[in-house]
Amino acid sequence: MLTEKRALRRLRLQLTLVYLAAALGFIVLAGGLSFVLLRHYFHSAVDSALRNRVALELIQLGLPLPPDLERARFEWLSLRNLPISDDKLREPEEPDKGRQEDRRRRDEEEESGDDSSETVIRVQIEQPSDVFLLRLSADGRLLATPPLLPAGFLPSVEAVQAAGRAGVDWRTVETSAGEPIRLLTYALHNGQIDLYVQAGRSVLEQEIVFRQFVTGVLAGGGVLAALAALASWSIAGRSLKPVQAAWERQREFVANASHELRAPLSLIQLSAELATRADTPPAEQRDLAADVLREARHMAHLIDDLLLLSRADVGRLPVHLEPVPVQRVLDGLSAEWTRACAARGIMLDVASTPCIARADETYLRQVLLALLDNAVRYTPAGGQITIRVSPRDRWIDVVVRDTGPGIPAEHLPHLFERFYQADPARTDKAHAGLGLSIVRTLVEAMGGSVDLDSRLGYGVTVTVSLPKA
Repeated sequence: MLTEKRALRRLRLQLTLVYLAAALGFIVLAGGLSFVLLRHYFHSAVDSALRNRVALELIQLGLPLPPDLERARFEWLSLRNLPISDDKLREPEEPDKGRQEDRRRRDEEEESGDDSSETVIRVQIEQPSDVFLLRLSADGRLLATPPLLPAGFLPSVEAVQAAGRAGVDWRTVETSAGEPIRLLTYALHNGQIDLYVQAGRSVLEQEIVFRQFVTGVLAGGGVLAALAALASWSIAGRSLKPVQAAWERQREFVANASHELRAPLSLIQLSAELATRADTPPAEQRDLAADVLREARHMAHLIDDLLLLSRADVGRLPVHLEPVPVQRVLDGLSAEWTRACAARGIMLDVASTPCIARADETYLRQVLLALLDNAVRYTPAGGQITIRVSPRDRWIDVVVRDTGPGIPAEHLPHLFERFYQADPARTDKAHAGLGLSIVRTLVEAMGGSVDLDSRLGYGVTVTVSLPKA
């Protein structure tokens, strides 16, 4: 018993670890995906703002936009529902045509001298307010001082040099105060490279939000991991309940079977010992031999029943389903059982509508034999046993009813349990309490169902329902 408990506890722990690993995998996947998406969002938002600021600077300088800045400019205006007109871009599918139109409009505005405050306001709206822009020489010197710069920020000469080689450079630098700055540096071509535009934006707030998010994810992940551990332990316990119940049933089954086999074995041993004694009279030896034979037959029958139930438990019960006329099976039993009932003063009444069930004929015969045996054993002299067969929808009902003393209601839920005896008045030492268990096992193996109803003083009614052929 202690070994079984340890085995179940170990199995529950293993299942808990499996469930917990699955839950932690989901938590890590969700957290990692959120981490990547948030990081990508922050980088995309900052980089888009920097591209737009450089694009606006090039427009103000009257320089053509590279395709990537032109696309970024168009997306920036589209997302903010700003009209794409005047010095704004057309769709990136026609960049050359858009630049020509822009130049034409700017030339017209310069000739007419139309430089209204509306254009200035529009430009201020189009550019992000927290992005600064520097115009630098090839050696990194400021050509114009911007109005606002982060404290401790110095232009990145390395970024200028990299942009001079590749045309564009992306990097993140830190100010002397430790504030992270995202930089975009462009080299502008005007016959030769002589001007560099460097746009920057502080990402300190994004880093703070990102760190808070990571801290929240870790804290929330820890809480979820603890809850997942508790839930996994609970789910593992529930999952093992059927296993534990099956284990208990098996242990009880073995104990009951051992108990049922011990009595006939003891009687056989005692009878054999007495029969082999030299002072035992021949007549008594014959009686003892008869006792041994009777108990051996009883044991053989009990072992057959146990083997049948064991095969059913492991799903190895052979079932050969075929169309079976129920009346033919009853006719084969009625003659024999009519005589047996008459010998005990019991009337047997059989009435059957011609029906063909989808069943195993051998098992159906065994079911009817078990039900008739129970009915005959518990019906007193002068009583009656009735068998009725009738079709119902897709089923065929076989009803066996007796007029015995009946069974108390508290015993009805347990009657199909193995080795269960309702009460001492109905206990028969020649029967181990496996009859109804075998009936239910065989009927369910044939795809049917069995139901039992009884009241004290009104006998027992057993209904077996089998599918129609």
